[in-house]
Amino acid sequence: MAFFDSPSAHNRRIALWTSLEPGDNVLLRMHGFVHHRGTVDDRTEDGSTIWVVDRIGDRRLFHIEDEYELDLAPASGPFRR
Repeated sequence: MAFFDSPSAHNRRIALWTSLEPGDNVLLRMHGFVHHRGTVDDRTEDGSTIWVVDRIGDRRLFHIEDEYELDLAPASGPFRR
């Protein structure tokens, strides 16, 4: 848990990551700026790691302890699979 996270924020973060399913559209932000967006391709059973495919087909791995803030993106648009 990062030093700036409250226990409730940490729990919400875990709940979001573990609820992700392949096909979910996500935004990954850092310091308020979107650094990556795409569709969840897969995740580990415990939800701590996800693979996200962007609109050009690049696949990247993200871990819950990375400094990214994760948000669900709207289901419409170029990232719908």
